Amino acid sequence: MRIGMDAGGSLTKIVVLRGPEREYYMMDLEGAIEMARKLPDCEGIHLTGCRAETIASHLPDNLRTRVHRAGELEAFWAGARQMLADEGRPSDSFVLVAFGTGTSVFTISGGKGTRTAGTAVGGGTLTGLSRLLLGTSDFENFMDLASRGDRHRVDLMVSDLYPDAAASPVLDALTAANFGSKRIEQAGKQDIASAILQLVVETIAVISIQVARTHRIDTIVVAGSPTRHPLVRERFQELGSLLGHDFFAFLEHGPYCGAVGAVIMGESQD
Repeated sequence: MRIGMDAGGSLTKIVVLRGPEREYYMMDLEGAIEMARKLPDCEGIHLTGCRAETIASHLPDNLRTRVHRAGELEAFWAGARQMLADEGRPSDSFVLVAFGTGTSVFTISGGKGTRTAGTAVGGGTLTGLSRLLLGTSDFENFMDLASRGDRHRVDLMVSDLYPDAAASPVLDALTAANFGSKRIEQAGKQDIASAILQLVVETIAVISIQVARTHRIDTIVVAGSPTRHPLVRERFQELGSLLGHDFFAFLEHGPYCGAVGAVIMGESQD
């Protein structure tokens, strides 16, 4: 048995490998520390992420000599390549978006990954603005609000500036200014949540599409904890269609790329 743990800024993603079988877990740091204290004997503990050392310090003494550490970015793209292959979609050339607390964008080519771009806008932005403006930092609660909101009460749309654009489904859906609507005082919590989600997804989508076009790569794979929610995926796909890039792809277990990649990198060093 091998265990991979990606201890990020907000959540810890864990994969337990028992032969060909994988078990996936996601929890906060406190839960991961408690799990680390009780881990059974195993072949190796593979750690990555900004809080990997915190996890390592709570491992039982008999497991500390079996710890393998992997670079956070390298582990993420190694795990993504493996997951694509596992899902029958092997590729040596794609843009990979690591949508975590912040966001990194990689170009993957020839089996190697390079961090090409990134932004401080990410999952941490979602939860931070939600806590500030909506009074909740619970992701599922936030997403429930966003699914019932109308961001047009918060965002200034292209059609607000150019009335003729309202006749075009594409132009009518384009944002002119996030949180720029003159009707913003009429917005409810659901509308604000929908606008926060749009701001974050739109920022990441535009950056990743620019990277893809610059490097002449079609497929953009988006992975990370927020992508587990269907509405997040839907927003990316809507933006792809609006911006002329219909090649956003998602991984079934995308949040666990770093944990899987840490195991892969550790095994290659054995």
